[in-house]
Amino acid sequence: MSSSPPADRPPGPVGSRLARVDAAGKLTGRTRYLADLRFPGLLHAKMVLSEHAHARLLGLDVEAARRAPGVRAVLTAAEVPGENRVGVILDDQPLLPTNRLRYRGECLAVVAAESEAAAAAAARLVHVEVEPLPTVLGFDDLEPAPEVPIHESGPIAVHHRVAKGNTASGFAEAVAIVECEFATGAQEHYYLEPLACVAVPEERGGLTVYGSLQCPFYVQKAVARACGLPLAKVRVIQTPTGGAFGGKEDVPSELCARAAVLARRTGSPVRLLLERREDILYSSKRHPYRIRVRLGADAEGRFTAIEVFQDALAGAYATLSPPVLYRSAMQGAGPYRIPNVRVEARAWYSNTAPSGAFRGFGSPQACVAHEGAVDRLAAELGLDPVEIRRRNLLAPGDETATGHRLDASVGALETLEQAAQAFRIEFGEEALGPGGPPNAADLALAPELREDPARWRVGGGLATMIYGNCLGHAGWHMDGAGAYLQLHADGSASVAVGLTEIGQGAETVITQFAAEALGLDPAAVTLVPVDTALVPDSGPTVASRNVVMSGRAILDAARQIKERLAPLAAELLGCAPEAVLFAGGEARAPVCDQGMQTHISLAELAQKAFRRNLNLAAEGWWHVPPLAFDPQAGHGEAYFAYSFATQVARVAVDRLSGHARVLKVIAAHDVGRAVNPAGVEGQVEGGVAQGMGWALGERLVLAPDGGIASANLSTYGVPCALEAPAVETLIVEAPHPEGPLGAKSLGEPAIIPTAAALLAALRAATGAPVTRLPVDPADLLPFLEAPHA
Repeated sequence: MSSSPPADRPPGPVGSRLARVDAAGKLTGRTRYLADLRFPGLLHAKMVLSEHAHARLLGLDVEAARRAPGVRAVLTAAEVPGENRVGVILDDQPLLPTNRLRYRGECLAVVAAESEAAAAAAARLVHVEVEPLPTVLGFDDLEPAPEVPIHESGPIAVHHRVAKGNTASGFAEAVAIVECEFATGAQEHYYLEPLACVAVPEERGGLTVYGSLQCPFYVQKAVARACGLPLAKVRVIQTPTGGAFGGKEDVPSELCARAAVLARRTGSPVRLLLERREDILYSSKRHPYRIRVRLGADAEGRFTAIEVFQDALAGAYATLSPPVLYRSAMQGAGPYRIPNVRVEARAWYSNTAPSGAFRGFGSPQACVAHEGAVDRLAAELGLDPVEIRRRNLLAPGDETATGHRLDASVGALETLEQAAQAFRIEFGEEALGPGGPPNAADLALAPELREDPARWRVGGGLATMIYGNCLGHAGWHMDGAGAYLQLHADGSASVAVGLTEIGQGAETVITQFAAEALGLDPAAVTLVPVDTALVPDSGPTVASRNVVMSGRAILDAARQIKERLAPLAAELLGCAPEAVLFAGGEARAPVCDQGMQTHISLAELAQKAFRRNLNLAAEGWWHVPPLAFDPQAGHGEAYFAYSFATQVARVAVDRLSGHARVLKVIAAHDVGRAVNPAGVEGQVEGGVAQGMGWALGERLVLAPDGGIASANLSTYGVPCALEAPAVETLIVEAPHPEGPLGAKSLGEPAIIPTAAALLAALRAATGAPVTRLPVDPADLLPFLEAPHA
């Protein structure tokens, strides 16, 4: 379900259900991914991965590999011409290790050869001599502290805090207080296309890097640093990317830097393409968390105080733990009006693959905890789970947990009301109460329940969330983005942006913004592949920045072009320049001089503009407004805008096996303004499926040696299409004045409340006090009475 534009909104490209502009190529196979590209003299690279989770590196003998047939070069730390560093935020990670190995799967060396087989065979000839060290593979290994620390700086990679009011006095005012603990597991990105890149040396000493990646400007910096080159000598072009979800934010910088060094050494293009097994062992994961929550409320069920203590495993290197922990801390108290708040968030080093960015950036973990605590408190007070949220959700004029007063675009309560009403209409007034046998609505959704209804227990649960748009105060220095927009002489337009399409539908939304801004049909707009040589550094494609940042930059570029065109249009139409309206592929004059035409096609106007040497190309730019935030106090404007959502889930549990079947999720999302309602629905459906996998099936199992035992689809439970639930999307539009035409972020919010809603539904269906995920059937079976045979 989606809302139609308000009556006072003229129809246009923004707000229409435009089909994805990249769909045809991907559906027909015409889209060329990195593995499809061909380069003369291409060499193939293979990484040598550590077989030790923690060890001193005593020796690395690569001579046999250098002499192997077809080998052109072997790269170790000693051959890196620039800096042997690759940490994206904290400088704690070498490009290639020199004296310490910190996780099983860490890259030790890279072989470049004339074929993939030759490179793989030579990589097996590299001899590694080590002294094993004690490992930290999970939270239980943190105490007592290991004799040999993972990093000399100490066990904690990052620490963030939030503080508002006085929690001691807040709890003193409470008539009910709950204390709970929650645990969430790691998650593998499992994007369709594994990590891949090609580095090509250029004639004048530069490099062009092609990659399946999210953040071309990150890669540009990493390659320049490793090769000892100025940024101007490094050009990065994003190839069509088969999924990312955060897993291709910083990790491609490592691969591209290694391939680039080898390309410069050999004078040949070098491709580094990981096999799925290598990708899973080597690449980053979602942070596992342990979270303690203490929440109090007065006799009316209004929250008085909350304390949240978040611990996460950063993995072997900090990578993106600083922004992940920043976000989970800022959003740790949820979308509620709470006068007294304390949140402490810490990320601990461990001998596992680095925990990096994953859709939601720490927010799904925080949501599991704050929503679980709210449900526990509602039960303590005898309140309906909807009612306790209704009394506490943020509204205009309220302050967030960090003390940021919100004056506009606060759709939290509307998402709650819409989702809860739709859920109760379909499943009954008592659907969010204690679970029971399936009803007619459940049986209609899942035919397998009809075979033996007594075998199933069904329940409903909900979760609400808040999501700070873009990078927030911690990343404000990177929160600007550019766009290059050109109107051609025939009335068509081309647009280049610095943020990337990674499957989320960004190309379609960018097309709509450009068409809307210039008054064109979307078919007249062509996107240029993302290329660091075409637009200024626009920061990373993360935190659902694309709609907001690219949209505002495109609008800025279009404004400049229209300001140049308006005087000419006014001259031709007999009106004032400020009266000219660009829409429907025309320049229009609502009022004109007698005898003058009232409209002119944009193509004709562009032709006349070129004859007068008008510049119809412009570079647009937008950055997030300054944020008044004190990181030491943990107080202030953490983000410039916030998205809100409520998801309600209906779940059936098999009383014989304990397995859960998600029947339906109703998801109401405040998106500010829906640029493409079809895209909104697609994002939400994908987020729900991914959140369901994290909650119920995707179990990343570590072997005792630090390896990953669940490294393929037969052992790692990614949900398939047959398991995907019905999803009903309700679009709430609370426009934000700083958003492009009012739009806010959606990609990350789509997944954030799903797992929390599913846990609530499982608790309702079974009575099991599930507080960790992924949920195992064994967690539920003791609370299920098997049906009589």
